[in-house]
Amino acid sequence: MLTDLGLRLEGVHAELADPGRLRFAAVIGLLVDRVEVGEEPALLLIERSSTLRQHPGQIAFPGGKVEPGDRDLLDTALREASEEVGLPREQVSVLGRLTPVPTPTGYMIVPFVGRVEGEWQPRRESGEVERILMPSLRTLMDPAIHQLTGSVEWEGQHYDLHQFNIADPPLWGATARMVWDLIERIRG
Repeated sequence: MLTDLGLRLEGVHAELADPGRLRFAAVIGLLVDRVEVGEEPALLLIERSSTLRQHPGQIAFPGGKVEPGDRDLLDTALREASEEVGLPREQVSVLGRLTPVPTPTGYMIVPFVGRVEGEWQPRRESGEVERILMPSLRTLMDPAIHQLTGSVEWEGQHYDLHQFNIADPPLWGATARMVWDLIERIRG
């Protein structure tokens, strides 16, 4: 299922369009082989703490805002994943990038996709993370848990609104758009 996924993603360092008035942020969708379920790949997601100012309680990829010491957006995503779920950078094979997603909160989120090499158990390393979710790709691709909840026009662009009923609260918003992009690329 994932053997040639990197060929269907944008290059890690491909040029990004000017975000205009939006600020860049970066996240990483981590594909993890789950030995306990026969190596079926899972996608690591976090539920953000309900005490956060922005996006409290939402399901998201690990990631966040660019910090002054970050070398580039990939560095931002990997640093944040290390801080939030204890990801060792040396265990990540970065496969590429999904389409950047603008948000009404003022960010242009650049989603990277990586595969965790070897054994690793994610753990909450930050108060920003309420819990860790690891739905299998098979679950995320199941039409029974996905629904289109409408569409919006924002900043001259049309966006379909996706929802994945994998938890309470469900996965929705910008992260759901990224997950849909990933699923479409996996399906080829």
